[in-house]
Amino acid sequence: MKPEIRIPSLIMSTNHMDYEKMKEVVTAGLRIGYRAFDTARDYQNEPVVGQVLKECLAETGISREEIFITTKIGNSQQAEGNIEEQIDISLRNLQTDYVDCWMMHWPYPDYYPQTYRKMEKVYRSGKARAIGMANFRLRHFKHLWQSGIDITPHYVQFEHHPLRTADDILAFCREHHIAVQAYSPLCRMISPVKDSPILKSIAERTGKSVAQVILRWHLQHGSIPCFLSTNAKRLEENFNIWDFELTSEDMTLIHSLDQDYKYHLESASCPGY
Repeated sequence: MKPEIRIPSLIMSTNHMDYEKMKEVVTAGLRIGYRAFDTARDYQNEPVVGQVLKECLAETGISREEIFITTKIGNSQQAEGNIEEQIDISLRNLQTDYVDCWMMHWPYPDYYPQTYRKMEKVYRSGKARAIGMANFRLRHFKHLWQSGIDITPHYVQFEHHPLRTADDILAFCREHHIAVQAYSPLCRMISPVKDSPILKSIAERTGKSVAQVILRWHLQHGSIPCFLSTNAKRLEENFNIWDFELTSEDMTLIHSLDQDYKYHLESASCPGY
C-alpha cells in the first residue's frame, strides 16, 4: 500500500522566471497561503528555485516540511541513463535533502520504462517522497504496466482543463489511486474559455471570476491545479476559491465544454508521442 502523501490543493509553477521575478512571486505566494511549488530540470532554473525558497522560508519562518516541491527529469537525462545521479543534481540545485515529488517530464520513447524503474530506487532511498510522470497518455501507462513496475506512480501531471477533460486518463488514475496535477488548468484563458457563456453564467451567479470557477471545478472533481502567474493580485484571486461550491449541474455543464483540445504541442518535446 502506498503511504499517504499530503499535497496542498494548489500548486504554483516557477517556469520562465528569473531570480528577481521568482523572489517577488514566491514571497507573495507564501504570504497568501501557497505551499506547493513546481519546477523541472528543463525549465533551467532549479538553482534559482532552490535559492529563492531557501531565502523565503528563512524570511517567513516557514519550515521546509511545510512546503511541497515537485521537479522533473528531462529527456536528455533519460537518454544519459544515470537517473540516480540526476536526483542528486536536483537536490543540490534545490538546496534540499529530498523532493516531495519527482517526475519524468515526458514518456520519452524507448527510455521511459527503464527510467521509471530507476526512479523506483530513488523513491526507496527517500530522496524523493513520491514519484510520477508528466504528459502520459493511457497507452503510456499501459506500456509501463506491461513492462513490469513495483511501485504504482503517486502523481501524474498533464494538461487538463474544461476544454480537455481527459476522462480516460482520470478514470485510470482513480482506479489506480494516482493523484492528478493539472497544468494549464485555465487553458491560458483563451477565448473559448474566457468568453464561454456557460462559465460566465456560473461566474455571475456565484459572484466569482471565470478563473475561480474553473479552479473550483478542478478541486471538486479531484485534480490539483498547477498554474503559472507572476501577478500577486491574480495569485490572491486564484487562492480565494474556498468559500463557494459548484452544483452538480454546474460540474456537468463545465464538463460539456470538452473538445479534447490541447494548448501545448506534445510532439515538440516527445518525438513519436
